[in-house]
Amino acid sequence: AASAPAAAAVAAPASVASPAAAAADFAAPSDGGGAASEPRAVSASELKAHGGCGEGEPCWVGLYGRVYDFASFLDEHPAGPTSISDLGGADGTVAFEHIHNEAMLSEFDDVLIGRLEA
Repeated sequence: AASAPAAAAVAAPASVASPAAAAADFAAPSDGGGAASEPRAVSASELKAHGGCGEGEPCWVGLYGRVYDFASFLDEHPAGPTSISDLGGADGTVAFEHIHNEAMLSEFDDVLIGRLEA
C-alpha cells in the first residue's frame, strides 16, 4: 500500500517534466482553437473585429499569414505602440518587413492566435 502513493508522487513530475508536452501546451492558441501544429483559422472579418488596440482591448495583427495579439506588447515596443496599433485588425506584413524579419516572430509564439484565412 505504501508503494502506491510513491508511484503517484513520481508520476506527476514526470508528466510535467516533458519539454515536448510543455512546449505544445504553451504554443497552442489561448482560446482552445486547436493544437499548436494546426492553428485555428481566423477570417479577415474576425481579424478586423479584434484590431481596436485600445486600453484593455485585443490588438490582433496579421503577419505572414498568421494572426498575433500584440496587446500585451504595445507599451514595450521600442518604436512605441502606434506603429503596431496602426496595423491592428489588418495584415501588416508589408509594413513589418520594412523594419523586421519574419524569424523574430518566434519570440511571439505565446500570443499567436491562428492562421489568417486566404
